[in-house]
Amino acid sequence: MNWETHEVSADLIIRHAYSAKPVVVMLCLHGWTLDSRSFERQFDLTEYGIDIVTFDRRGCGQSPLAPSIDMDLVDLHQIVLSLELPVILYGVSQGARLALRYAQLHANHLKGLIFQGGLVHDYPFDGDREDEPPISAMRKLAISNRLDVLRSDWAKHRLMSAGLSHEDLNIVRKHLDAYQARDLLLQSDSVITARAPQKREKMRLPMLVAVAKQDSLQRRGHAQMLIEEHGASILQCDGGHLFNFSHSQVFNAGVRDWVSTLIR
Repeated sequence: MNWETHEVSADLIIRHAYSAKPVVVMLCLHGWTLDSRSFERQFDLTEYGIDIVTFDRRGCGQSPLAPSIDMDLVDLHQIVLSLELPVILYGVSQGARLALRYAQLHANHLKGLIFQGGLVHDYPFDGDREDEPPISAMRKLAISNRLDVLRSDWAKHRLMSAGLSHEDLNIVRKHLDAYQARDLLLQSDSVITARAPQKREKMRLPMLVAVAKQDSLQRRGHAQMLIEEHGASILQCDGGHLFNFSHSQVFNAGVRDWVSTLIR
């Protein structure tokens, strides 16, 4: 496996891990507060003809661009159109919500969709649950420039820590060091929440929903509703919210097997 960086447009850089004999490309969308490094353990999928493409979304990682979910969609579409192989779109957490929104708008540009740990717009949601991100408290820390405390507290939250070994959690903490809370400082949840199209219809697109047994109750519930609504395939694991990272071998095997059903 080898990987390279490419400029799709000004300030939009992708990392592309190449397979020797590629048949599809899996375009990965990272979750809130993280960046493209979240998917380095998916690079092993290149052994099975699956190229991996990642990028830092606006306001995340090394991206110099201001946070914007709506502009993330524009960037995403540019990347999809630039790729020469059939595209499987894969999103984790906030990235999953963004992936779902894109698939609802542009299913004809995709070969499949993988949804992991996201919340679905207009499904039942209790934003006060302790197992969801404490946005208000985190915003106060960001405004007072206490980013070290914000990152430390967030790393301890079950969404970030469940199912992770001590070593893996330390890696996640290093990833969080790049988070500057620019979205929280904008004082608008619209840069955190990926809105769905007003009219949601059943997608005519193969979908794999990855469900972690230690993920939050709401996210597991939304995953089940999504499976039932769209007749999606399911990939289950004992891990937590970031199980593609903590249980990468199980996740990669499930993705490999599912992708093989799409390219026969």
